[in-house]
Order: sequence, then structure tokens, then C-alpha cells
Amino acid sequence: MNLNEFTFRVCENLRDSLSIYDIEEIYEKEVVKNNGVIYKGLVLCGKDKEAAPTIYMEYYYGLYMQGTNMADITSLIIDNYKDSLRKLDDLEVKANDFEDYKDKLFIKVVNYEKNHVILEDCPFIPFMDLAVTFRYLVHKDENNISSTIVKNILMDSWGLNTHTLYKIAYENTKKIFPPMLKKMSEILKLWSPQNLYVPDNDIYVLTNECGINGASYITCKEMLEDFCHNKSSEYYIVPSSIHELILVPENLEEDAESLKMFIKEVNKSVIDPIDFLSDNLYLYKENAGIKIV
Repeated sequence: MNLNEFTFRVCENLRDSLSIYDIEEIYEKEVVKNNGVIYKGLVLCGKDKEAAPTIYMEYYYGLYMQGTNMADITSLIIDNYKDSLRKLDDLEVKANDFEDYKDKLFIKVVNYEKNHVILEDCPFIPFMDLAVTFRYLVHKDENNISSTIVKNILMDSWGLNTHTLYKIAYENTKKIFPPMLKKMSEILKLWSPQNLYVPDNDIYVLTNECGINGASYITCKEMLEDFCHNKSSEYYIVPSSIHELILVPENLEEDAESLKMFIKEVNKSVIDPIDFLSDNLYLYKENAGIKIV
């Protein structure tokens, strides 16, 4: 059974029990996510409810392929629907009250070209080949976060412009998702077998404490400036994914062309398409800022 067949079967199972869950209509929908990645969704429309949560099927299809039966999957989807509906109801109540939003706004950096269609309806700031977008944090725990993108219509209802929104979201990002800068060697030692030699060099990983959307710190000029000043070096910035950046000293043996080839190969063969950030290599110079190499 492929994903489309699975989605159809789940849809039919739910239709058999519409009255039990106060669901009036169910329909399939393809949703374009980050970088144009398409997810298969089921939209569940409740009776007398304006909000209609979209439940993505990929996760549940994975459970099915691992042996979870359809009855249990249906129950999990209904639980997800009820939880999502509560959150959407809360968002609708607060939508016009900026005071309820302002402390939960944060930035997320994405690839501009792969997201230009979505960006037509959203405020953003161009940043080289990237775009700084704005999101509202719905939930955050030690394992995951959920958020929703801020669209132009919502920003306009607050009476804000993109510049003001950026100032607020940028400061919040540092509070909600504090930056984390660690040597690559320290990270490798955690994952490597004991007694395996890991060279200690000046390659660093820049992300945030939860490891989600940590590449947004590519926009943090003061952090990169301090880092280069303390290291007395120019640093290449390798966009590992939307979640982290790798900082490589310019005077290391790796040259720019080798790093560019590395980035493209990793993006092609390792990185999930939804986590892609850029095929470009960046260089940060103290007192000169960042540029594409």
C-alpha cells in the first residue's frame, strides 16, 4: 500500500464515523511546505467550526509501515485533530491582539528561490540568496516545536511593518532559541565509538539549544563578528541545513571550491529536501560582514 492508497483508506475509515467525532467533511489536500516539499494532508472540517486542521499523513503512514493497525491510527488522527482544533481556536481568539503574539514571534531563515511562491503572501527580508521569515510559536518542548508563519494580512492587522516585525522577532529568537556554538570535535566525540581519534581543530557548529531552525543565526552579525574577532580569522560558513551552520576557518586546508562541492553533494544525497538551506558557500570577514563566495 503506497501513501496515496493509505490516505484514501484512512479517509474512508473516518467517513464511517463522522457523527461520532462531530466532523462534517473530510477531503484530501496537498500542502506545500518549506522548499516546495509537498505533504499529503487530510483536512477535517468540524460542525460549526471555522477552523479546519490539516493532518499530515506521512507520519501515520510510517506507523502503518511499522505495523500499527488502522484502528489505532484512526484514533491517533482523531486525537491529533482535537488537539489541533483547540490550538487553532486559541489562535483565532488572539489573532487581533498583538500583545498575545509579540513575545512568541521569532525568525526562520529559508531559501528564497525554493519558497518564493509562499513568500508572496508573507512579510520577509531578503538576505543574499535567503529570506528571513517570521513565525509564531504555538508549542515548544524538549523534543519538538510547532509554529505558524506570519502572513501579510496578520501583520497588517497589527499595524506593523516588516522592519518593526524583524526587530521584535530577532530579539525574541535569542530568548526563545538561545544560540549554541560548539566545536565540531566535541560533537563528534559524543557520537563516535570510544577510543576513536577525533582531531581537534577550529571547526565549529552554530545552531540553537533545541537544534531546530538554528541556521537563522546566520543573520546575527554581532555573534559572527565577535566569533571572528576572538579567533583572529576569516571563517567560511557552510549551510549544513536550516537547522545548523558549520564554521570553517579560511586558513584551514579546505579550499573554497572543495567546500562548495561538499555542500552540493551533501544537499543532494544526505539532507532531507525540506531541510535544505542553500547550495552556496559564505565567507565572513571581521569588519566586512558576510558574502557569498
